Amino acid sequence: MDIPAERIAFVGPRRVEIESFTLPAPGPRQVLVRATRTLVSAGTELKAYVGEDVVQRDPPYPRYPGYSHVGVVERAGAAVTEVRVGDRVGTQQTHASRALVDLDEEWLQVLPEGVTDDQAAFAVLGSVAMHGLRKAGVRLDETCAVAGQGVVGQLAAQLARLGGARPVVALDPVAERRASSRESGTDAQLDPAAPDVAAAVQALTGGRGVDVTLDCTSTSAGFGLLLRLAAVEGRIVIVGSHTGEARFSLFTEVQRKELSIVGAFQPLAPRRPHPALPWTQAANRQAVLEDIAAGRLRVDHLISHRAPAADAAALFRLMATGQRDWLGVIFVWD
Repeated sequence: MDIPAERIAFVGPRRVEIESFTLPAPGPRQVLVRATRTLVSAGTELKAYVGEDVVQRDPPYPRYPGYSHVGVVERAGAAVTEVRVGDRVGTQQTHASRALVDLDEEWLQVLPEGVTDDQAAFAVLGSVAMHGLRKAGVRLDETCAVAGQGVVGQLAAQLARLGGARPVVALDPVAERRASSRESGTDAQLDPAAPDVAAAVQALTGGRGVDVTLDCTSTSAGFGLLLRLAAVEGRIVIVGSHTGEARFSLFTEVQRKELSIVGAFQPLAPRRPHPALPWTQAANRQAVLEDIAAGRLRVDHLISHRAPAADAAALFRLMATGQRDWLGVIFVWD
């Protein structure tokens, strides 16, 4: 028997609808999950919303956004042993009231005790930040800057502190995000457009500059500043999904400092463990959930909007207007 469900659909550039669809009953190794929360991944989803998707060029419509999905197991196939009906789980599914998850192909994680559904919705974006930190190879007492204080940037800043970086300097042009970053525990919060930002970073790092920079922005416009702030033998890790191009001097800005510029793209993290690469996507998400449960990673203050999925069109329009004081946007499905 077909199971009714609803999902958020981009039916054209800047056009959002709630679409009805049906799902089949779960197969032997499948689980039907009823959603309670889904979290917007602004960097990826806003580009798809406005028609500038950097992952899939010229995307066909309709598009079904989202990949941070929390819910309850509603039905389980006959060969499923990992979870039971009633378990609260995190999955990597779209913004939809129900999802069918194949346990042999897709991620599904039982939520730890003490983690709310709202908090669990940050597991996937947390793993994006964590993958960037692992690519950066942050070492104890290295200086660190995190450009962009959206959700991923603030999670990355917290993880950098957990990894031993100090000071951790937040860079963002939006005053409200800098204030939230202070609550995330960053040591300093600077406006990258301020005329004295370079001098401020030099003072904070004892004149050394930034050893590790995590670029969690969605544009390449500020990349030149990050090159100038970097220390000799510094590392710049690109975590955000950038649009546009960056122009800089390879000799003056990269070679003379012996900089390393590293790309971090979380979908390329291994899906299956290997002795040399144990940190799979699932392992990173599990680590994020455990950090939240233990109070090491704080996410409640990153939620700026909680709204029914029926309000999706208005919320995506708000996020795309240029107003930047929003942070974590959660759709409520229950």
